[in-house]
Amino acid sequence: MLENGDLIIRYLERLGVEYVFGVPGGSIEPFYNALARSERRGGIKAVISRHETGAAFMAEGYARETGRLGVCCSTAGPGATNLITGVASAYADNIPMLVISAQTSLDRFGQGSLQESSCTSINTMEMFARCTRYNTFVSHTAQLETKLLQAVSYALGNQPGPSHLGIPLDVMRHPVSEDSSHQNLRAFTHHDVAPSPDATQLLLKELSSASKVTVVLGEGSAEAADILISLAESKHWQIVTTPRGKGIVDSYHPLYRGVFGFAGHQSAAEALKTANADLVLVVGSALDEVSTSGWDTTAILSDRLIHISRNPEHLTRSTMARLVVLGSPKLTLTPIADALGIETGGGFVSTTEHHTQLPTQIQLDNREGCENFSGKIKPQALMTYMSRECPSNARVLMDSGNSFLWGIHHWNIRRNEDQDPSKKFFHIGIGFSSMGWAIGASVGVASAVKSAPVICFTGDGSYLMAGQEITTALQENLNLLMVVLNDSALGMVRHGQSLSGGEPIGNRLPVIRYADMAEAMGIESYRIETMEQLLSLDLGAILQRSGPCLLDVLVDSNEIPPMGSRMKVLTGAV
Repeated sequence: MLENGDLIIRYLERLGVEYVFGVPGGSIEPFYNALARSERRGGIKAVISRHETGAAFMAEGYARETGRLGVCCSTAGPGATNLITGVASAYADNIPMLVISAQTSLDRFGQGSLQESSCTSINTMEMFARCTRYNTFVSHTAQLETKLLQAVSYALGNQPGPSHLGIPLDVMRHPVSEDSSHQNLRAFTHHDVAPSPDATQLLLKELSSASKVTVVLGEGSAEAADILISLAESKHWQIVTTPRGKGIVDSYHPLYRGVFGFAGHQSAAEALKTANADLVLVVGSALDEVSTSGWDTTAILSDRLIHISRNPEHLTRSTMARLVVLGSPKLTLTPIADALGIETGGGFVSTTEHHTQLPTQIQLDNREGCENFSGKIKPQALMTYMSRECPSNARVLMDSGNSFLWGIHHWNIRRNEDQDPSKKFFHIGIGFSSMGWAIGASVGVASAVKSAPVICFTGDGSYLMAGQEITTALQENLNLLMVVLNDSALGMVRHGQSLSGGEPIGNRLPVIRYADMAEAMGIESYRIETMEQLLSLDLGAILQRSGPCLLDVLVDSNEIPPMGSRMKVLTGAV
């Protein structure tokens, strides 16, 4: 006889899920029993994190890499509250996840059970309400199948994000028949939005008559990247990405002007000015602080804006736009390309000769520092070198803090000819900007990737928060390179205080040898104090080996990261 936990597993298998990330405990035990049965027959496998926040970050990373549902779980009480930061991160960045938290048995509600988190105690259901797309308590076994399918539908919908099920111990272990899990999933997945005919005609009219257009690719544009790039190439329009959209376009594309917004490039800002763009075509972006350079009205946010997104929430911030189109970018732009006679594919592909140089069409802060390999390690030189040496199919995650500032600005994207145009390999968790996000998320990405290395850049502050998750990569034998930017400081805090005239308080960290910590865990590690030491490292061999490796890189703490747009907001200069 199967139990409700097995029923959940069967549905997840039908959705293509391979892993559930979490930490076992008393009230979630029946679900782990079902996972054990699943593993024995070659089904979904449990991956055990060191902290439930890490489990949620791992599920997010898995979802980003696969496009499928990321799944995480926890026991009752503190297990559930530990999940919340990771769930909020996925919510802020619209990542589809199923979150399962246990509750104590129904007949013990209100009696002070160990780790009780029911409506009569510390109510975790209410805590999840504001960081999920769907949040429900399964009070009876007859509700489970329907609510599970509803949760999947919300998570994978046009406003994707986490769905949460709170399931009591006795409901999870309730027996079900062998022929359960027979509902048709097509009614709950693969939803898409076609634009209205009127919107399509208005869009075609605007784009046909415009001579100077700058195309802005947000994270939601990836499905139509080949169409957008071909359109720009045929019309000689300039291309810009948002920070979240970085990775969709090759950094060496002659029409690409870099990233606009948080840690972005001046060349991208210039491409958006009125003199250079009659229209600004933004696709798949939330138009938040990060993607608008602190709501800069001289760039995206003007009556020159045409905004396309399948997510209606994105469009609520486009009140000043000339045209707003609700629809899948691919379904919206395919008829436009056909009408304009645009053939997709076969466009620009960068070469090895390009990669030995810095992109000439992008205006970089401190271009000289990118090639300065003398003295203390310059973070911009580290990013430039690593992006040049790592394979183009490497998955790269930049953690919150100086890591994503340096990475957004200085990591050069190299897309190869065989790469799926709708797939990007550069990731930041910037919606909620949780420190330590990239550490857990990189484990989730590495769990999904079987044929390419995963590289996580994190700061020493983030590593002290969440670095223990590297032992999950060790346990799972995952190809993960952890690069710790070690400056013995909370670097973004330190520079922010300095640039704003604030008091220099609380930004110092102790001097720690992170390579020694990793070695004590049984993880291959190297302490890198100069660029010469990094250059002498056989990086190619490291990235081909299974199992994690850590680079403890001592970076020059006096190099100021590109955080001008953030400082405008913090100092009230916008």
